[in-house]
Amino acid sequence: MEGGAGYFAVAIALIVVLIIGPSSILLALYWREVRRIWLFIGLILVCLSIVAIAAARFGLWYKIVTAGLLVAGIGSLALIARELRKAPEGYEDEHGFHIGQPPILNAHGPTPLLEFELKPPDGQSIDSLAEVEPQLDTYRNSMPGYWHKDATENAGARAGYVELHYRTSQRLFVLKFPGHEDRIFRLSLPANPMSAKYRAWSDWKKPDFVAKAGDQPSRPSRGSDYQIRYKVDYQDR
Repeated sequence: MEGGAGYFAVAIALIVVLIIGPSSILLALYWREVRRIWLFIGLILVCLSIVAIAAARFGLWYKIVTAGLLVAGIGSLALIARELRKAPEGYEDEHGFHIGQPPILNAHGPTPLLEFELKPPDGQSIDSLAEVEPQLDTYRNSMPGYWHKDATENAGARAGYVELHYRTSQRLFVLKFPGHEDRIFRLSLPANPMSAKYRAWSDWKKPDFVAKAGDQPSRPSRGSDYQIRYKVDYQDR
C-alpha cells in the first residue's frame, strides 16, 4: 500500500517537473514577447537532466524527486535572472506588477492602427471637429491621433487613426476640445485585439465621460453628443 502511494507521488512529481514547470515558463516568456532560442535550449537541457537523473535508479524515488526539483529550480531561476538582468528597465502593468519588458502588441511587425470615425451631435456639421485633437491614453503612454485628409465613405463623419503600441485592456480615446469639455470614450478592446473580430467596425458609441483640463471627469448628459466607432487595422504575422 505504501509502495503504491510512493509511486503515485513520484508520477505526480515528475509530471509537474517535466511538463507543467517548463510549459509555464515558456508560456510566460512568450506572453512577454521573449522569444530567444537560447531560452528554449536551456529549458530542454533542464528536462533532459531530470530524465537522466530519474533513469539512473528509479527505486530511490525520494532522491529522484529532490534532485529533479533542484535542477528544474536552478535552471528556471538562471533563465529568469539572465532575462531580467538584460532587460533595459523595469515596467509596471495596469495591475501594479513589475515586469522585465514592455508588452509590445506586435513586436515582430508593423504597429497596429486604431481606425476611427467620429460624427457630431444632431444639428452640427463635421466642421465642429476642425480644431479637435484626438488622443489615445493608456496607463503606459499617450499617443496623438491623426485625421485622414481624404473624404470618408460616411459623409457625416470625420475619420482618423492612432497607433496601438502596447497590450492593455484599458484604453481611453480622448477628443480634446480647445476651451471646452473633452469627450472621453472607453474602448471595448482586449489587451490583444489582433483578431478578425476587431477588424470590423464597432457600434457607434457616445462618450463615457466629459472633462475640462485639470478637472475630474464626470458623466455626460443623456442628450445628443459626439459618437465614435472604430476598428483595428494590422498586418497578419
